Amino acid sequence: IFDHFASMAGKIDVAASDEIARYLASHTEPTNNPLQWWTDRRSNFPRLSRMALDYLSIPGTSVDVERVFSRGRRALSHIGSRLSAQTTCAILCVGTWSRLELIRPSDSLAVTSGPEVNNNDSDYEMEDGWDAIHAVLK
Repeated sequence: IFDHFASMAGKIDVAASDEIARYLASHTEPTNNPLQWWTDRRSNFPRLSRMALDYLSIPGTSVDVERVFSRGRRALSHIGSRLSAQTTCAILCVGTWSRLELIRPSDSLAVTSGPEVNNNDSDYEMEDGWDAIHAVLK
């Protein structure tokens, strides 16, 4: 089953490995707010900061994970849904960000009252970074 796994991995990005090397060579700095630390350094470590912000913003308890599954179940019917995985993820993310007041209600309203989007393009993928939490931490 894993015969072709190595060929799927692709080439290692040299810039990413240089970024990791720079990060590992840098001095350790004490911080009380790791999210802010990575936000402040996203120009020095663009890939690592994005990854760190994604992982560090994950809730630390299993209770929230169970709530997300419950919300997902309410967002999708039991029989199935025509929503893509990205759309489902976007719905759950925006809902959570709204409850945490990371996005303004006026912004949500402006987006939802905008023009209709053509749903005929089933191959559409959202731009990289659409779900990046650091955009709201500016």
